[in-house]
Amino acid sequence: MSIVDWIKGRKNITCDEAEGIHLITHYVKKYEGRRFYLKGLKKNYSGLSDDELFKKLQIEMNNMLVLYRYMTTVKQYKNRKGNSHCDIKIVGKAGMMNRYNMLDIELDIKTEE
Repeated sequence: MSIVDWIKGRKNITCDEAEGIHLITHYVKKYEGRRFYLKGLKKNYSGLSDDELFKKLQIEMNNMLVLYRYMTTVKQYKNRKGNSHCDIKIVGKAGMMNRYNMLDIELDIKTEE
């Protein structure tokens, strides 16, 4: 648990990480019926259902000119009120090395309250 999670009152924090984007479908289907927020490269979308989220995510990934290696990290937690939330971060690496590259991208998906 990080200090930020402790200050925000988050409980039952679990983190998951994998290469590729297959974790996204698992966790979005787990929160079916909830609304999602997507921070893309150029646009931010809010109030998306799970089907709309997959469509917008596919559009964002198809508009890229570079082929990326994707790494997905997922953080699940319960807030102070006891509601379950999920934060998904997709990091696309342009090069083969893990050092900084200005072509690297980040996409964020969060459940809305």
